Amino acid sequence: MPVTLDTLLARRELQLRLIWADDAASERPWAWVHSSDLADPTPFLSPGDALLTTGTQWASDDDIAPWVERLAAAGVPAVGFGTEVIRDGTPDALTEACAAHGIALLEVPYRTPFIAVARAVADLDAEERYARVRWTLETQRAIAVAALRPAGLGAVVAELARRIAAPAAIVREGSEVLGDAPPRAVLDEALALLRAGRRAARTVDDWSLQTVGAATALTGVLAIGPGSLHDDAERAVITSVVALAGLAGVTDRDALAASAAETAARLAALRSAVQAALVASEPSPAVAAEPLDPADPVALVQPLLEHDAATGDDLVSTLSTWLRCDAVAEGAALRLGIHRHTVRARLRRAAELLDRDLDAFPARAEVWAALQAAGRA
Repeated sequence: MPVTLDTLLARRELQLRLIWADDAASERPWAWVHSSDLADPTPFLSPGDALLTTGTQWASDDDIAPWVERLAAAGVPAVGFGTEVIRDGTPDALTEACAAHGIALLEVPYRTPFIAVARAVADLDAEERYARVRWTLETQRAIAVAALRPAGLGAVVAELARRIAAPAAIVREGSEVLGDAPPRAVLDEALALLRAGRRAARTVDDWSLQTVGAATALTGVLAIGPGSLHDDAERAVITSVVALAGLAGVTDRDALAASAAETAARLAALRSAVQAALVASEPSPAVAAEPLDPADPVALVQPLLEHDAATGDDLVSTLSTWLRCDAVAEGAALRLGIHRHTVRARLRRAAELLDRDLDAFPARAEVWAALQAAGRA
């Protein structure tokens, strides 16, 4: 969730005291927080920036109302007043002005430096960004698994809708809809986009529409209903769904496969690996060295197993730990107790042996499934 007044007040160590806020003011997101005692700080503020002040800029309380009015026009969600610097308490004029303009007001005690408030906002923002990155990775994994189900494309759309907590559908020619049925106006616009035969995006009645498939051969329109956040994390997930739906459009409606033979083979291997991981009661205890079946997902990681047996480099453990840490080398290094440069060097060697680009999510999903099938994940 974004940084708001309530999330900041929950940081008890700051000892902030709420002076005024209604429900709307409490829920307004903070983009950042600044401190200033300028008579007009608005040229240096952006919408969503909260402001901390000690009030030295006010010659009298008559200056407070116009000052708050300027902040409201600039989109400031909250004001924090530092007490015991110029005044022992929060001025009544400031409380009245903030209430009049719907700006939250909190009191910052003398023992809490403004930099501590700014650092808390930065920490909360970083936590939110990291949480959204994790959500993106977990959602992409769930969608990749959904693509392997018998009704692949329908399962993908259903998983997308569940993850973004909003209706979602794929509209195809002939008014065929996979997923949640959109309103008639949305359906008509989606069909019009298909008839136009051009890559395009539209917004209709709070539904977002995006064409699927190549510019010369559209296969459908992805429709996302109201309720989603529309942030970078969701856009990354939706982009991956558009790519999967584009692949599905060139084959049967119940399968996600590309026209290229290599891609089809990889999807088949991934399907086998995921199914094996889901139904097996025990991990596979061993991997046969000879002969290797190209369709067997375990065969993918066989070069790593052989390399580790010969050199003791521990590539498999390093790769598995790195994947569990959301492909973050620093996290894997901390878990393994080695330097992050060592982790990166092992990953480069593993990528060479696997002949895979481990920077790409599909390759990581494929390798993870193979490690699971081999009982090494």
